[in-house]
Amino acid sequence: MIRREVREEGFTLLELLFVVALIGILLTISAWGSSAVLRDWQVQRAAYQLLEDLKSAQRQAELRGNTTLSNGMLNTQRSFLVFSPATRSYALYAWQDIDGSGTPETGESTVVWEQSLPPGVAFGWSAGVDRKACSNPLGVPSSAVTFASPDYPPCDDRPCIKFDSQGSSVIGPGAIYLSNTDQSYAMSVTRPGLFTLCKWDGERWQ
Repeated sequence: MIRREVREEGFTLLELLFVVALIGILLTISAWGSSAVLRDWQVQRAAYQLLEDLKSAQRQAELRGNTTLSNGMLNTQRSFLVFSPATRSYALYAWQDIDGSGTPETGESTVVWEQSLPPGVAFGWSAGVDRKACSNPLGVPSSAVTFASPDYPPCDDRPCIKFDSQGSSVIGPGAIYLSNTDQSYAMSVTRPGLFTLCKWDGERWQ
């Protein structure tokens, strides 16, 4: 009678530990990559959302016109897009010169809509940006939102765009910068009301 020895094959403890460690490393790399892609997508989404909101504010101003009839009187009216960099938000206001003074005053503006930036996205730019949006003149941007900041409502010392009935920026051109600390986008707005969206490629705005 011949006796055969059967040898059981299997993994050693060292091999199992190696496989577990390898899986952990792969999961970590995957999670890091996924979060980076999500951050990049969020700042891109914020930039395109801002562009659409600017166009929406422009259309609103065009529809409202410069004057409205109220109590038998023609009153001046305007639309204001007001930015609050500290709270990462912006809002559209409708102003009507109720008392006919020609100057916006408290109680004459109402909020049409408000918008907040996605998590992880703020007004500003990433390190290394040394050109102003979007035509690339040399120099670091002066502020995250470069529009004038009138002291009257609804701006209240915050940067804002004042639109006329043609959708033009009444108080001058400016730029808006968005960043997630890694990527930067910029929006330039000219006085005629033209919007340009650009992305920082590490050397220039594209």
